[in-house]
Amino acid sequence: MSMRQGNIRLALKNIKHTRGRSYATMLGIIIGVMAVVLVVSIGQGVKMQIANQLGRYGKGTITVQPYVPASASGIFSGLSNQTTSLLSGNDLQVVQKTHGVDVAVPLSSSAGVMRGDHTLQAPFVVATTANLPRVIKQHIQYGGFFDPTVDDKAVVLGASVAHQLFDDNAPLGQTLTWRGQHFRVAGVFSSFNAPPFSLEANFNNAVFVPYSTAQSLSGSVLGSYQIIAKVSTHADVAQVAHTVRSALVATHGGAADVTVLRSDQNDVAANRTIHLLTLLVVGAAIIALVVGGVGIMNVMLVSVTERMHEIGVRKAIGATNRQIMSQFMSEALVLSATGAVIADILSAGAIGLMRLYTSLQPVIVWQIMVVAPVLAIAIGLFFGSVPALKAARKDPIEALRHE
Repeated sequence: MSMRQGNIRLALKNIKHTRGRSYATMLGIIIGVMAVVLVVSIGQGVKMQIANQLGRYGKGTITVQPYVPASASGIFSGLSNQTTSLLSGNDLQVVQKTHGVDVAVPLSSSAGVMRGDHTLQAPFVVATTANLPRVIKQHIQYGGFFDPTVDDKAVVLGASVAHQLFDDNAPLGQTLTWRGQHFRVAGVFSSFNAPPFSLEANFNNAVFVPYSTAQSLSGSVLGSYQIIAKVSTHADVAQVAHTVRSALVATHGGAADVTVLRSDQNDVAANRTIHLLTLLVVGAAIIALVVGGVGIMNVMLVSVTERMHEIGVRKAIGATNRQIMSQFMSEALVLSATGAVIADILSAGAIGLMRLYTSLQPVIVWQIMVVAPVLAIAIGLFFGSVPALKAARKDPIEALRHE
């Protein structure tokens, strides 16, 4: 048996002898490695969900919204109540008349208590036109979309808000009250693809009402927080987006107070936010790893004190400083490596459970599954070298006198 194998075996024996203390020492390493692996895996999974979405409205669409300065933007800047201004009816006409635009629809937000079987004090009400399903290509699971020319008191519900307002799973034809008026439920959308941490509003919680009806009930011109335009099949999306922006800037007297995004640009800010949050939490996790390393150092310092007589005996029979140091470094290696392996196993299990029972779809990033344990082992060896050096430099006569 080589000296290295003997040191590893002796380290395992000592760890087993002080099992409770050793597991408590490993806990810092386990928490740190798990935090790094899970945060990176969740962040990567969310990025993939957003990328697979290809823009919430599908390919070939552009969205127009008021410009929000960087100083006023935040992780909820995509919601309707965070914009600093609204788009007018004239803006909608400009977009509709732009060459290459097939159809455009407004999205306006309105307030008011809504009552069905249950009451919503602050529902997410979206006023739009009958062309919305054609633009966003979202399937209606029950019923159909409203046609204001036939019935201006019809509404369509998102999948989640339908359950919040009614006890019926498919409340078609049922009546709800909003702003003192009775509305009939014409349809219920299938569930919208809404990735976690997306900056845009979740339409699963929205009640869609006719734009003309909402404007009439508001008693004033209803501005839009967003306009969605469907680009013609053979038109170049980037060119149409540029043309729309130029036309709107000209209409606004040269003020660049609108933002025009293609479908593949809608979640750039979301990815940036996720990246920053990932870096922040990974930084905190690395601090946890360092704390775990300090724990290893403290426990090994106690171990050196407890085994001082053993160190004196080994030195008396010819053990060198290097051999003594190697023995204690092996113990630090086993502690940190065991904690890192346990953390990787627990992380893989946690990722599987999140994929099964939550809307998050984290992915196993094998690079971080390797880097995080290696970093943990390096930190453990670094902090373990302090007690190892103390043991190696101990005077054998003084060590033998220690009880």
